[in-house]
Amino acid sequence: MAIQAQCYVELTPESLTVMQSKWLASPSTCVVFEQKQQVLAYALVHPWSRADAPSLNCEISTQNTNSWYLHDMAIALNAQNMGIGKQLIAYVLNLAKTANIDGIGLVAVQGAQSYWQQQGFKPHATSKSLTQSLSSYPDDACYLYLALGS
Repeated sequence: MAIQAQCYVELTPESLTVMQSKWLASPSTCVVFEQKQQVLAYALVHPWSRADAPSLNCEISTQNTNSWYLHDMAIALNAQNMGIGKQLIAYVLNLAKTANIDGIGLVAVQGAQSYWQQQGFKPHATSKSLTQSLSSYPDDACYLYLALGS
């Protein structure tokens, strides 16, 4: 929760209950990065339909879909520029490929769209459901998707 508060200054951090619902939806796809018994970063990843995103500040439940959603990846301020983000992304992508997942979606906020596009994520057409979900995000929010496999 402390890392989330450090990283998301342009939006209200989600509550512990909401964050836990993301983890409970798929604990095997969520990951933390620790060093010297201190959590420095995390990624919350769970199944979610392609071209859709859960609204912010809403608890979720498990979905039966072959796409994942990278709901949140955050790195403590004192651990930035250490390559942790690339390690987390590589870990998540490896997990997804091993599980034969079709792809991973995310919503880029706080100007992170270019970072995620450098990682291979591409803008994706929006649906009525996605447009509604994006209304809970800051104005600069952009849905991106990384197709995996053939």
